[in-house]
Amino acid sequence: MDRALIEKAVDEARNEGANLVIWDKRDTFTVEQDAVADLQINDDHLRVNMQEGKVTVFVDLDSIYKLVVERERSPRAGTRAGFGAASS
Repeated sequence: MDRALIEKAVDEARNEGANLVIWDKRDTFTVEQDAVADLQINDDHLRVNMQEGKVTVFVDLDSIYKLVVERERSPRAGTRAGFGAASS
């Protein structure tokens, strides 16, 4: 996935206090903003330190195929903005 899209999604999640849902080739997981101690975008991976350094997740940037900024859900349908990679 394009690094600029990842940076945009991470910045949007930080600014809005929203969760970031990440799909990579192995799994799907949610980065909850209230549990994140540190989130860094490095040259080839995304590093997330959670729960005061007790958990560290490394995700290869090339393995990410979808990011979603998960905003607060309403009783009706949830509002999501997706950042996906398109292959050509």
